[in-house]
Amino acid sequence: MTTPTDRADAEAFAAFIGAWQLVLWTTHQADGTKDYPFGTDAVGQIMYTAEGYMSCHLMRGGRAPTGQPSLYQASDAELAQSMRDYSGYFGPFTVDTQAGIVTHHVAGAWYPDWIYTAQPRRFRFAGDRLFLEAEVGTDLVQIEWQRVTTEQAQAYAMR
Repeated sequence: MTTPTDRADAEAFAAFIGAWQLVLWTTHQADGTKDYPFGTDAVGQIMYTAEGYMSCHLMRGGRAPTGQPSLYQASDAELAQSMRDYSGYFGPFTVDTQAGIVTHHVAGAWYPDWIYTAQPRRFRFAGDRLFLEAEVGTDLVQIEWQRVTTEQAQAYAMR
């Protein structure tokens, strides 16, 4: 028999399933200032599958191309800038409704130090929005996502 906590976790797990588009990524520093790591025009997507996997990609809006046919022809400086303007990782995820935490269990990432780490995020849903937040050092990182509808996905594909 399913306990209420298990049922709540299953319902929260189901609420994550699908694709979410970045609305805003804000970092609040300890001194009270706000920062937008990839700018207010950053783009990104996070996806959660019913099988328990997730993938998250964020990047600075308007990234300049290197002009090289492949990353192997790009200079070290071009690759370094490219890495600083992008963030991505993937792996399984778990939900703890009582704690209000979704944990991304990183199997692979653009930043190698994240691989095999657990990345807990407090979560909250409001309508078609998903809010994730975590402390990073003395900073509070907040990311707002909007659920992608079939119509939005089709419109994007037709570009």
